[in-house]
Amino acid sequence: MPLPDALGLVCATTVHAAVPVPRFDHAAMDGYAVRAADVAAAGDGAPVELPVVGAVAAGDAAVPALAAGTAVRIMTGAPVPDGADTVVPFEWTDERTGRTGPVRVLRAAPAGRHVRRAGEDVAGGTAVAAAGAVLGPHHLGLLAAAGLPDVPVHPAPRVAVLATGAELVGAGAQLDDLPGQVVDSNTVALVAAVRRAGARAVLPGPAPDDTDLFLDRLQRAADAADLVVTTGGISAGDHDVVKAALGGRDEFWFGPVAVRPGRPQGCGAVRSGDGRTVPVVALPGTPVAAFTSWCLFALPAVRRLAGRPAGVARRLPLGVPVTAGPDRTSVLPATVDRATGTVAPAGRRTDGAAGGPQRMTSADPAPGAGHSLRMLAAADALLLVPPQGRLLPAGTDVEVIPLEPEDR
Repeated sequence: MPLPDALGLVCATTVHAAVPVPRFDHAAMDGYAVRAADVAAAGDGAPVELPVVGAVAAGDAAVPALAAGTAVRIMTGAPVPDGADTVVPFEWTDERTGRTGPVRVLRAAPAGRHVRRAGEDVAGGTAVAAAGAVLGPHHLGLLAAAGLPDVPVHPAPRVAVLATGAELVGAGAQLDDLPGQVVDSNTVALVAAVRRAGARAVLPGPAPDDTDLFLDRLQRAADAADLVVTTGGISAGDHDVVKAALGGRDEFWFGPVAVRPGRPQGCGAVRSGDGRTVPVVALPGTPVAAFTSWCLFALPAVRRLAGRPAGVARRLPLGVPVTAGPDRTSVLPATVDRATGTVAPAGRRTDGAAGGPQRMTSADPAPGAGHSLRMLAAADALLLVPPQGRLLPAGTDVEVIPLEPEDR
């Protein structure tokens, strides 16, 4: 892709400089290009006077060679004339004399001083971007300087977000006039999550609880995307449209997983109009369950499509004791204490005097953590508590999924 369009994408292969950086020897300061030997005696009240035989500015193509015993007025970025091996800054000269006649050099400048050599920063052929690098502005600037107009990247995957449910209305709707309706917060949250994952969101529009309309929306989504994520309609209710429309197909699976929240899940694939096999991840409709399920089951696939490592989880010690359920992994909104490097469920109460140690008053997750958007919004991580059916003491290593981007 052209460099300006590659921002935030992942470099697909290691890229090498087409030209050295800098491309040629140039002045690092405004001053005079001279031979170091000609000014070696300058200093201690004994200036060296040299005739100024020309001037060169940045961008000049024709630069005459420098004869011994002469000086050329030179600007920052200008090519250093052949024969010159150092630049005397204006501040080291009697500048008034150099403008109209010979320049008086007041200090010696050793060879190489204030000269940036060709290839000093990057030699031609040097690797300038590694495969797997998420390309930022600083990478793109280097690639441009190294003579590369474009860069091979993993394209941003297209992820369709398809919410289902006759009760859904868009954010900002006047709910007082719409009894029984709820705001479609899943689409808002998941579109943002898609973009944060380095992907492009596709919105085929919400699907009501009608199988024909849902299948039409699903086909639209598959035609425009590389992955489809649906929310809602996969449990055991009378109007669970996703399961009703797709549950009888061999290429789909629906069933429970040992996770709380997010027990009902589904996955499969559909064929796009141009013959591609497009995977579908079917998530629950409850907002917290939808978001945590996205992090567990969809985000790794999106990251893989984008050329990034699939996993983002890491292990941290618990900062407080937590009760583990007997049969399912609990996924809890959590906060990471940057000072101690520990993690604790969000919304947990503490006691202790100001400035003293903070101790949890309960070993159980905060009530309602499994469905509270407020607690999820207060979190910066998800804490995965394994199903061990016992109290996990503080200090126990647990798996944590960060909610903030790790590679920015």
